[in-house]
Amino acid sequence: MRFLSASKAALHPSFRAMEGVKLEGLTLHVANVDASVDFYKKIPGAELMMQFAGKFAMFKFGEGRLGLVQSDQPGFHVELGTEGNLDAMYEAVRTAGIEPAGPPTQRPWGRRDFHVHDPDGNLLEFE
Repeated sequence: MRFLSASKAALHPSFRAMEGVKLEGLTLHVANVDASVDFYKKIPGAELMMQFAGKFAMFKFGEGRLGLVQSDQPGFHVELGTEGNLDAMYEAVRTAGIEPAGPPTQRPWGRRDFHVHDPDGNLLEFE
C-alpha cells in the first residue's frame, strides 16, 4: 500500500490558507445502538461520554470521538474540526465547487456546523 502526501502547493487554492482542519471523529450508522455500546465499551481505553438508549451514543478514544447512531440506512459521517474557522471553511468549500447542504447553523445542543455530502452520500460535518 502506498500513502500519498500533498504539499500545500498541490492543494486547491481555496484550501491553502486553511490550517488546522482535523479529523474529530466518526459516527457509524448501526442497526442496534445498545448492542453496539455493549461491544465498544469492551475496548480498552473506550470512554462512554453519553448515551440515549435506542438512539445515539458517543465514545471518546484518546482525542477522537466515535458516535453510534441507530439507523436503518448503512453509512457513516465524518466530523471535521475547523479550529474556529468555520465560516472561512464554508466559503473555501463553496469556492472549491462543493455545495454544502446549508450555511453554518447553530444547533440546539450547542454546536455550530455545516454539512456536505460526498458522491456516495456520506456526510461530512464541519464544526
